[in-house]
Amino acid sequence: MNKKALRIISIVIFIIALALLSVIMIPLIKSYSNAEEFQSFIEGFGMWGFLMMLIVQIFQIIVALIPGEVVEFVAGTMYGWFGGLVLCCIGIAIGHFIIFKAVRYFGRDFVEKAAGSKIMNKFQFLQNESKLKTVMFVLFFLPGTPKDLLVYIAALTKITFRDFLVITLFARLPSIISSTYAGDAFADKNFIKLAIVYGIITICSVGGVIIYKILEAKYAGKHKNSSK
Repeated sequence: MNKKALRIISIVIFIIALALLSVIMIPLIKSYSNAEEFQSFIEGFGMWGFLMMLIVQIFQIIVALIPGEVVEFVAGTMYGWFGGLVLCCIGIAIGHFIIFKAVRYFGRDFVEKAAGSKIMNKFQFLQNESKLKTVMFVLFFLPGTPKDLLVYIAALTKITFRDFLVITLFARLPSIISSTYAGDAFADKNFIKLAIVYGIITICSVGGVIIYKILEAKYAGKHKNSSK
């Protein structure tokens, strides 16, 4: 069996395994729309709840389509803002590691099948190595950017996993802390603090989306001009 055939088979097995894991996690995915239901689901595992929560965070990073804010919020509710922060950072690091290993083994075809060539073309600017680390930090710092999808794209660049992990974890810290802090405030029934935190999150998210759209339009214009 040649390398190309083996790689194709490996991709198929990986996708099937991910699909089966998604089916197993359906009860959890359904509870995502309600933070209290999600928390009850995790508490049902008793002393293994922390481990299950960690698995959920890893799964959320790999699947990419599931919003991570609920995981961070519940982590803050159950383990306090700092405990939730530690849990989320560990889960994010493991999830990023798995994605990097998978993408760098399977190659570009794997990402194109998962994300689509249209989305891949939107992030061609990440191939600019001279500004790659700065752009990565900005994209992961801004609220509203497709961070989990960007991990797959980043793995196709020449950035080392260590540099990527350090940059993105630092960039994501404000977002993770705000979500876990909101969960902690909710657990303490401090609704004034909760309202203030969510007010700040909302303002930052709206601002982040606007800035991201401006940067996206700016790149699209440059790309269009350079292709003429």
